[in-house]
Amino acid sequence: MSSFFRKKGVQLAAAATAIVLLIAAIAHFGGVNPVSAAARTVFAPFQNGVAYIVNKIKGTTDFIREMKSYKDENERLVTQINELKKQNRDITNYREENERLKEMLELKENLTGYSTVSASIIAYSSGYRYDTVQISKGSLAGISAGNAVITPDGVVGVVTETGPTWSLVSTILNPNNAMGVKVSRTGDVAVVEGDNELYGENYCKMTFIDKGSNLIVGDLLETSGSGGIYPAGLSVGAIREVNSDAMGNLNYATIEPLVDFDKLYEVLVINGTY
Repeated sequence: MSSFFRKKGVQLAAAATAIVLLIAAIAHFGGVNPVSAAARTVFAPFQNGVAYIVNKIKGTTDFIREMKSYKDENERLVTQINELKKQNRDITNYREENERLKEMLELKENLTGYSTVSASIIAYSSGYRYDTVQISKGSLAGISAGNAVITPDGVVGVVTETGPTWSLVSTILNPNNAMGVKVSRTGDVAVVEGDNELYGENYCKMTFIDKGSNLIVGDLLETSGSGGIYPAGLSVGAIREVNSDAMGNLNYATIEPLVDFDKLYEVLVINGTY
């Protein structure tokens, strides 16, 4: 389209130039006389019209050229902005990863008397995403079935199967998983287990609650140490809802794990004591 306007502009400019030259020749060679005056009078409106059209076409051509320049500049700026956004995301991801690794190192150092192995999440269950996860270390790293798996936030679950370089972890959301817990505020003991109706919401259930327990929403739970898998005192979750029967007896409590399974990247496996 711009080439069309440029071509027409050149043609009209050439025509206008020819007319102006004709008038100039008449004026120059004819001097001030009736013929030259008549020529100027006849051609003046046409000359003005051509000059107007040429100026308009030139303005349009300049506008198109300027718009192309703006478009090129805009594309360059968009590319720069996208690159800056990517760099910002990379910096944020590196910062978050660094923070996670620092917290994992602190947890490892605080678990005195226990041998641990760090690993990354590499796969999820083909069924419900978080009931079973696969980690990047296995028997070659000293991991075996029955090892507890934790993060700085709390308990993840227990190793159920290992290969040389991988392990499967049954999380606390898994209906086949259960652990002994203690209510941090009251000292009451109970059992936290996965539930078929709750695990899709990333919740689990606390059962075997003493009838005299005074539980409230927000109470924090920690491992009791019973069962021999999890050391005592590890964070588990918080009570989200307390369910009672018609007589006021506690049936179960809905538990929200402190581990955010949507943001689970690295774990620590407790694979022994020393």
